[in-house]
Amino acid sequence: MSSRPVPAHAAELEPLRRHLRDPSSILDVGPGWRALVLRCHEAVVAVFPEYELLAVKQKWAVLSFQAFPRPWKRGGNWTSDEAVRLDALVAGFTAASERLCERCGNAGSLRETRRIELTLCDVCESHVGPDGRL
Repeated sequence: MSSRPVPAHAAELEPLRRHLRDPSSILDVGPGWRALVLRCHEAVVAVFPEYELLAVKQKWAVLSFQAFPRPWKRGGNWTSDEAVRLDALVAGFTAASERLCERCGNAGSLRETRRIELTLCDVCESHVGPDGRL
């Protein structure tokens, strides 16, 4: 894989858009994690076809894929077992993001050299400025 960042293509994450609670939400992850996010979405939709997506972002240098098994309704409409299953499914992808450069997709590790913590490879660590913009 190249050490240069992958260009941002909004269409890459388009399959997730119909699951968003707010369709105007921004799916905020670097290009190196987009394939991981798509795999997470595919795994979740296989078990919970009507899941509701609240957010996809980087938080504390790992993937945060925040979702409910189904769209939320007052009083709830999923069991605690379903919530646990969804959390466990997503946790595997969160764990994978700990070892994947968010900028390029190569093997990465936690970097605490700037105001924001990121998971980056050695090459991308030297290319990302102090503001953390990928």
